[in-house]
Amino acid sequence: MNGDIKMKTKLIGKIVIGVVIFIVALVLILNSVVVVQAGNIKVVTQFGRTIGVTFYPGIHIKIPFVQNTVNYSTRQVTYETSDSPEYSMANYPDYTVDTTSSDGQQIKLKYTIRFAIDGKEAEWILNNIGTMDSLVEKVVKTEARSLSRNIPKKYSAAQLYSEQVFDVQKEISDTLKPIFEKNGIILDEFLLRKIDFTQEYFSILEEKQIAEEKIVVEKNILEQEKIKKEQTIVKAEAEARQIEIKGEALKKYPQIIQLEFIQKLSPNIAWGILPEGIVPLINLSDLQEGFESYTEPTPEPVEVEEEESEPSEAESQAE
Repeated sequence: MNGDIKMKTKLIGKIVIGVVIFIVALVLILNSVVVVQAGNIKVVTQFGRTIGVTFYPGIHIKIPFVQNTVNYSTRQVTYETSDSPEYSMANYPDYTVDTTSSDGQQIKLKYTIRFAIDGKEAEWILNNIGTMDSLVEKVVKTEARSLSRNIPKKYSAAQLYSEQVFDVQKEISDTLKPIFEKNGIILDEFLLRKIDFTQEYFSILEEKQIAEEKIVVEKNILEQEKIKKEQTIVKAEAEARQIEIKGEALKKYPQIIQLEFIQKLSPNIAWGILPEGIVPLINLSDLQEGFESYTEPTPEPVEVEEEESEPSEAESQAE
């Protein structure tokens, strides 16, 4: 009886030891195998320090309990500012940036940054900045919000309201890019989605636009008056020049006066050239014919009285 109990106790002990060994072995195996998913990398650390080893997507082996890994996503991620970040679909949402224009107008900037981690710089990032969240907080968020707050201050509200907003976007992007590269970040794009202005500014802008349009209208009226004045001056100068040319011609050729005089005479008056110059010649025959046609009386019609005829012989005999 006691022997059976001892055998059962030994068997149970062996089973327990076997289970423990299996569990320990399983834990060691699981802790030794590292699976890196696509779009990620893992930096290997040993006793809390990096050893220059980075695991890329696939299966890897590490020393269990001695070596650990820190994961970074190499996929493109987004940092975005908006009025309601809780409804944003970005990986790292944040609130809008408040700033002022060069002329003191209050504005709010809404922008989106698309970026990714440079896998080759992952170990440097871990040693100098920290985890992925630390990188976004210390570099992406800090630098972007600082630039988007300061750069627009160099522009007036009117410039920010116009197409020059693209200049602001480019300046922020060009300034961010080397800062990101220095910190192991690849900047894909900085998008300045919208700049919000206060309602007071829109009122001022509307009044200014109305005033500018009025100035343009008045300027156009003045230009038209100026053109009319210039046309009058040009016309007067042309007439004066014409008179001057005509006067010089008359001095040189005085016969022109006689020619003009003759051209304005009655068509019944001809002209001719005599030694003394050009003189009008009156066509006497035409004048005489005209005079005769005017003075000759028109003959009056003559009434002829009918003579009484003598009665014929037949009529006499009848009587």
